Amino acid sequence: MEYAPKESRMSIIWKDGNFLDGTVAQVFHDDGGFANGLAVFDSMPAKDGILDSDARAHFDRLIHDAQVVLGLSKSWLPVFESLTEAWLPLLAQNNLTKGYARIKTIVTGGISDGPLSVSEVPSVVISVTRAGSPEGLSALKCAVVDAHPRIAGDKLENCKRIDYTRSLAARRIAQGRGADEAILMNTKGDAACGATSNLFIEENGALITPPLSEGVLAGITRARIIRDRGAKEEPISERRLREAGKIYLTNSFWGMRPAALR
Repeated sequence: MEYAPKESRMSIIWKDGNFLDGTVAQVFHDDGGFANGLAVFDSMPAKDGILDSDARAHFDRLIHDAQVVLGLSKSWLPVFESLTEAWLPLLAQNNLTKGYARIKTIVTGGISDGPLSVSEVPSVVISVTRAGSPEGLSALKCAVVDAHPRIAGDKLENCKRIDYTRSLAARRIAQGRGADEAILMNTKGDAACGATSNLFIEENGALITPPLSEGVLAGITRARIIRDRGAKEEPISERRLREAGKIYLTNSFWGMRPAALR
């Protein structure tokens, strides 16, 4: 995804039921998400003020991840309708009803008593920014990076957590090798995913992606491709990756973006 320049970022955010000035700090210093990284999030595209067709799937994953990662009770989490009532007006209030936009919804552990505890009442923050068009994107030049592996068999890896340090470190290594993006390996030595994307390869016309047990994110676009195009879930060794006929990296903002190894 291409991010918007800072001058076009949001000026109004939504936090816990209220529309607020996004240029002023609205999160307490001891909020678990800010202070300790105890938060999950979702990034969803919108176009011309209309929510993505997979909006419900984005919401369901956010709630699932908040329960798994933060241990929050579903009764304390927002319902789909309440977030819809925030997402759409927020686009309008930030003049983002034309073109592509990115809606980021964060659920934090709220204000708690210590670094490894969360409040019973989470905090929900929504922001919107302009996003680039997914049309006409060039193929990504990728480097295989094994220095910061995804953890195979860990269900936390399937969740969209706010900590992107591993992805950032892997991408920096890839860029140091002259690539655009990293393809991260996992603790089994298999190919897992891109820094902010899921991985697919094509073999003899069939699409293949690593199963969730390989330590990959439960991506919304990934799920749709498996459902609509019959993609298979199989481990992908580095050799298999390098011998693949085609490679794609997928997310909600790129769709299926071609990739090639350096």
